[in-house]
Amino acid sequence: MNELRPAGDPLVGWRYWQLVAGGERLRSVSLRRFVWEPGRPIRASCMTGRHRAPAPDCDCGIYAAPDLGTLREHGLCLVPGGLVVGEVGLWGAVLTGEAGGYRGEYASPRTFRLVQETVPEESRASVLEALAAYGVPVSTTDLEEAVGELSGAVLANQVMSLRTSMGTGSEPG
Repeated sequence: MNELRPAGDPLVGWRYWQLVAGGERLRSVSLRRFVWEPGRPIRASCMTGRHRAPAPDCDCGIYAAPDLGTLREHGLCLVPGGLVVGEVGLWGAVLTGEAGGYRGEYASPRTFRLVQETVPEESRASVLEALAAYGVPVSTTDLEEAVGELSGAVLANQVMSLRTSMGTGSEPG
């Protein structure tokens, strides 16, 4: 389904973000060159540049799942590092896919949940403070709640392996 949504009435979905080094900005998990700046909506663009995003016959657009459970089922390739899960508002051209996911033309965050296990404990307060600059409610969640049991176990194992190879007892940020 393709619909045009006004900015004042966005379609709300769920997505993951990864913390950029230092934890002051967020970027998309899959297309890491897309940094989400505080207080500014992001606009989708197609990598081919041949049409406006999102397009029904292309994979372009800003992705979101209808709820956290669906996001956890379809998740993304998760890598060690700071992870945030939350709600996002999509507007402009919005497509609903067969699996129930959304792709939007414009988006801005609505809520953030910092995944505690992905950020060293001594850094969490400063990361939460930095996330507050986005002007949305910020809280924390645990890894299993954010990504599900299986993905959480895989990601926890990756973090442990990385710590071991670095020869440190602290988690990577």
